Amino acid sequence: MGFLKNYFRVFFVVYGVLIFTKFLFVWYLGNHLEDYSITQKLYAIFFGYKFDFATASFLAFLGSMFDFRKKVYAFIASFLVVAVFLLQLSDIFYFYEANRHIGYEISDALADGASLFMTALSQHTAMSIFGFVMSVLLFWGSWKFFLHVNSQKLDRYFLLKKIVLLALSVFFIRGMFQHIPLNPWQSNQIGDVKLASVALNATYNVVFSLSKKSSKLKMADIPKVSKEDIFQTMQVLYPEKNTNTELPLIHSKPNVVFFLLESWSLQYVTPKTAPNFYAIKEQGITIPFMVAGGHRTTEGMFSIFASYPNPLGKSVAKTQLQDFKYDSLIYAFNKQGYQSAFFQGTSKETSGTGSFAQSLGFHKSYGKQDVIERKYETNYWGVHDVDLYNFVKTKIKEPFVVGINGATTHDDKLPKGVKKLHFSDDKKLNNIQNAIHFSDYALGKFIKEIEVKYPNTIFVLVADHCGGYLNGSLSNYEIPFVIYSKKLISPKKFDLILSQRDIAPSVSDLVLGDYKQLFSGFSGKSLFSDIKFFASYYHNGLEGWIEDKKLIEYNLATQQLDCYKIHNKEKFKIKCGTKENEYQRDNLSFTYLTQKLLFENKILDFKKFRDSKE
Repeated sequence: MGFLKNYFRVFFVVYGVLIFTKFLFVWYLGNHLEDYSITQKLYAIFFGYKFDFATASFLAFLGSMFDFRKKVYAFIASFLVVAVFLLQLSDIFYFYEANRHIGYEISDALADGASLFMTALSQHTAMSIFGFVMSVLLFWGSWKFFLHVNSQKLDRYFLLKKIVLLALSVFFIRGMFQHIPLNPWQSNQIGDVKLASVALNATYNVVFSLSKKSSKLKMADIPKVSKEDIFQTMQVLYPEKNTNTELPLIHSKPNVVFFLLESWSLQYVTPKTAPNFYAIKEQGITIPFMVAGGHRTTEGMFSIFASYPNPLGKSVAKTQLQDFKYDSLIYAFNKQGYQSAFFQGTSKETSGTGSFAQSLGFHKSYGKQDVIERKYETNYWGVHDVDLYNFVKTKIKEPFVVGINGATTHDDKLPKGVKKLHFSDDKKLNNIQNAIHFSDYALGKFIKEIEVKYPNTIFVLVADHCGGYLNGSLSNYEIPFVIYSKKLISPKKFDLILSQRDIAPSVSDLVLGDYKQLFSGFSGKSLFSDIKFFASYYHNGLEGWIEDKKLIEYNLATQQLDCYKIHNKEKFKIKCGTKENEYQRDNLSFTYLTQKLLFENKILDFKKFRDSKE
């Protein structure tokens, strides 16, 4: 039975590493779980044993394939142990920024490995050094431990033994005795989305995602709803059936600049950290906050320009969905003779952003490699916003529509010569807010210069997604938003909570014409022609829905419903009543319908439901 001992040596060492890194996760992300008792945290750590066993069995099987030679087995097994540890540690850093585990993003992480490594080293220095030291110790200790095995002979029983181990591994990977195969979503069966993030280990999530990468992205499991519920929901959400013949509101064929402000979380954007933004906000059309459509730039782009929900927890970019038919605001600008381009401070193909921008209609796509003339050295991700904006000015020709996604706030590193200010006693938070302040300086400078040279220009300022460590679910999607033009737009404040999906319809009504006539696939609303608004987000198995200043959060795995009222950008728990149950119907109906149309390549059929009167 030596082959079983060799297998379980690796199994239990990997399992031990997973448990250890889960404790690290709970400790390092303490604010994420500050409302939970030690007992609850411990329960969550061990609740995910099926994911841990599945991970351990997979790696144990890989290691045991080489136990015919002690040193080869010891080296491979030790390497796998260290790899798991480093992946788990990297996930802690990723979760700190994105508030979700690494999954489908792993391929992008490999492509941007150098930038990610330097970011981790600069922003999580002590933990990174600890990780390096632990990796050395782990490899040395594992090597010594795994050398004490009985090597297996390459005889006629060798293959049979491996088949037994394969069957054993499949048993663990499938979830042991449960009736359906194990899936990351099952972590939500713990009944709390934050505790679910502790239960699920990143290594399992990554391996699961990679195993599905070669296959098509599939629609998430959403409770099926009736046609009657869908009809009632669409009547409630889209009561405005008449088109407005007085649109567009602006007839001067203005230029439009979309700022996709990288990782500008509402919590970190204040009058002190972003004085230029707040000055612009006072002169523009604005709201208390907007709800982001995801956690990645490409997810924000799809929400903003296609006015449509992303696949839950995923991006359209780099999947079969990217080649499907959908509406984009940029297509309409192109038809009217606009010059269109998308500019990134990072590499053009970071997360497939450049090619996705062109799928959305932008004729040109530029990245950091194109920005030759630079005033500042780069940060770990790309060129600073000042240099990117200077480059943009050399590439625009009226009439133009451009999207700009900077890189200054993709990191928290200021260039030499830029003085660091004091915004917070928390070092990490202070670094984040200093990056926002420097980005805000570049933003204000660029807008003033464009206003002088191209006064017939509208500026749309919105974050692509949140960034930095944020506690809670809603706070991870609260972003700033303003539409501004010194010449063309009068200041106005709307007491509404909007979705990123509402940007394209609003800009269409301003510049192009009635979005209801121009775009069949838009699911968002216009500030200028609609009266009913709603927003939604998906957060680690939790479906959030905002309607009439109320928020409901529905756990797709446990079907638990929690209800809140929203006041001053905060949520306060309330008892779920009849009205909240109606919101839940709207939530499930809208989500099911939009996801179904997305995956069936029928987004353009959304108009039939949006404008239906019968």
